[in-house]
Amino acid sequence: MKLLPPYDLVELPLPLKWDFVWCNFPHAETPFKPGPYFRPGLVRNAGFVRTQDDREFPFVSVVYCTTQLDLLNDKSFIIDNPAHLQQCGLFLETLVVTNRIIRLPWSPSFFTRRQRDNRGPVVGQLPEELKPRVLGLVSEF
Repeated sequence: MKLLPPYDLVELPLPLKWDFVWCNFPHAETPFKPGPYFRPGLVRNAGFVRTQDDREFPFVSVVYCTTQLDLLNDKSFIIDNPAHLQQCGLFLETLVVTNRIIRLPWSPSFFTRRQRDNRGPVVGQLPEELKPRVLGLVSEF
């Protein structure tokens, strides 16, 4: 799969920490290839990396999210409160796995609008009252 160039940051600025994005999170065994489908991801941070030819490329560090609630472990938590789900831009109970993080290019290959409601790539934001849960699981977020 050929990766698309990065988004124009004037048209689509980088997301902010705590935003939920619609993202094509890769499988662990193929970290540079977009996954088979889009899913929500929680933004840890965003910025730029310098390429070998001395250009700056925008990236987003994303925490894995899934509706497979049976994957719950000591580094994850479930968002299931309807008001929280709405603020996050989520439709189903979602597991946030704080120890599965990947840095992805800010590009249509990895981030897009959600077909269901045409929102995105940013679809919502983690509510303030849930941020301590994240910070309790991973101190450097």
